[in-house]
Amino acid sequence: MKAFELLIGEEIIKETGGDCWETPGSLKKQVPGKYIFTNRRIIFVGNGVIEKLRVKFEIPYSEIQSVTPYRVVFFSTGIFIQMKNGDSYRLSLRKRELYISMIRNYMEGTVQDGII
Repeated sequence: MKAFELLIGEEIIKETGGDCWETPGSLKKQVPGKYIFTNRRIIFVGNGVIEKLRVKFEIPYSEIQSVTPYRVVFFSTGIFIQMKNGDSYRLSLRKRELYISMIRNYMEGTVQDGII
């Protein structure tokens, strides 16, 4: 069984491995996993043997206030996402400029579904 379900009309655009360093509330440590970028949201599913203990979250593009790069330790892989409600996420991905650009385009509605 998948750790997430696609919404009606939602399409997967990109999938990549990466780390999450912060989520709203409790997570403030490195968690490796998989990012799924769809035409509506970012989905993260953390690695782990036990399904119910895996870190999972989704970030709808429509709820993002800003996206900025940041350094993860010494590496230029970090993406800081500030939500409209004040929450924040710290993601870590290779080729972050590609993902920052893609996120911003979806936030602004300048990307046609399925075209990157």
